Amino acid sequence: MHTILLQRGLTRVALRLGVALTAAACSSSGEHGSAGASGSAATSGGDAANGGNSSARGGATSELGGAPAAGGASTADGGGGSSRGGDSAAGTGSAGAAGTFAMGGAGGEAGTSAGAAGTAGAAGAGNLPAITVHIAGDSTVSQYVLDPKDPKSWAGWGQMLGAHYSARATVVDEAIGGRTARRFIQEGHLAAILKAIHAGDYLLVQFGTNDSNQTATYTLNGVTYPYYAAAETDFKTYLQEYITGARDKGATPVLVTPPPRNSAYCNGGRSLANYGQAMLELGQASSVPVVDLGLKTHAYLSAICPKPTTAAAETFFKINPDGSIDGTHFQENGARIMAGFVADGISEAKLGLAAYRIP
Repeated sequence: MHTILLQRGLTRVALRLGVALTAAACSSSGEHGSAGASGSAATSGGDAANGGNSSARGGATSELGGAPAAGGASTADGGGGSSRGGDSAAGTGSAGAAGTFAMGGAGGEAGTSAGAAGTAGAAGAGNLPAITVHIAGDSTVSQYVLDPKDPKSWAGWGQMLGAHYSARATVVDEAIGGRTARRFIQEGHLAAILKAIHAGDYLLVQFGTNDSNQTATYTLNGVTYPYYAAAETDFKTYLQEYITGARDKGATPVLVTPPPRNSAYCNGGRSLANYGQAMLELGQASSVPVVDLGLKTHAYLSAICPKPTTAAAETFFKINPDGSIDGTHFQENGARIMAGFVADGISEAKLGLAAYRIP
């Protein structure tokens, strides 16, 4: 699958230039993004929850994030529904009614979903219709320029997802650092996705990392807004806009729970679990599939003991220029592992997209 980093040109630049983080959202550790190959000023700020590491996405400027926020308690309950099913690995899937599945819990098993999403045809995967997988999210998802000489390059799982699918499915990683579910909408990024999305496509949505920040703010068109959105209420309200928008265009929305911070190592707690739980609840209430990336990643990190404390030992989370460990963002290896978890979750949910997966 080919992964595309969308360039929104002057429109996206203008949106970003219209947003300025207040001093409360800025951190002295925020780093400037380096100029990309295109030389345009299109950059992505770091997540506020990590204190402002930024990324260069083809431009010369960057934004700063805010102060860290504590994660929530661990949760094991899951659940969700699917309004669109269909896997057709053998090329024989047939249309049918939407099915349901339950996933995300400690013992949650994926159920079945009827094959309404796509039929491979008698010749197999080569006859699958071409589709696009759009991704909305923050800096833990977004795309970065990898340094081929540095295996610890900063990366997001969204840019790694395409490697799991055939060329008939195109992944468009539209995640932007420093964004919350609300801010992504306010700046017009969701509207841009919905303008481009088509029936049969998918919209993967992951937020929560910045939405949990209770101190950071941002300013848009002269109005200051908090990053924070309560997981149980406002956060769900904003996510519903993504769900409704995708469905109105005939596309399938998929919620992806946010990954934990490095406190998860060696039987540590699961940060951001309350935002993951909110997604599971919304998924069940709205019959939307949920990939519990947070639970899968926490289980993986929890089994690693002792906790890595040096740059040399750390292979999952990003290494800062000063050699310290960034406990929120990821290096290439970590991003690749999480992209695999997302692909696994899509297969477990028995979505039609699973038929495009490369064995």
